[in-house]
Amino acid sequence: MNAPCTYTLPTINFVGGATQKLMFHTYYYQGKHPFDLSFCTAKFAIVSYNNKHTKPKVLKNMTIQNNTRPDEEPVPNILYVELEASDTVDLEGKYIYQITIQADSGDVEIPDQGIMYITNNIDRDSIR
Repeated sequence: MNAPCTYTLPTINFVGGATQKLMFHTYYYQGKHPFDLSFCTAKFAIVSYNNKHTKPKVLKNMTIQNNTRPDEEPVPNILYVELEASDTVDLEGKYIYQITIQADSGDVEIPDQGIMYITNNIDRDSIR
């Protein structure tokens, strides 16, 4: 029996075709100190909520940036991805997004999933 899915990453809402600049700060679950991504790569994927077992509709490499909070040491713990207009202009409905982090050792971390609502773009031709 499968456990019910929980979506603990933030819910994202936007109109398809709108440029989205998304940042995710990574922290250790225990101790809440910054998770160092120095030797990692990361991907951002979007899949249909109703058909979770298909290939992602969008799959993008993420960039890693240092945090700039004055109360924390400068650690590369921020994941950044930019969804361009062409990535989502033809999407509408409910989706699941996921971040996959891979260390250079090959270890993979998936910090959970989130829900994304994309509203139909009524002027798609202006983006194409």
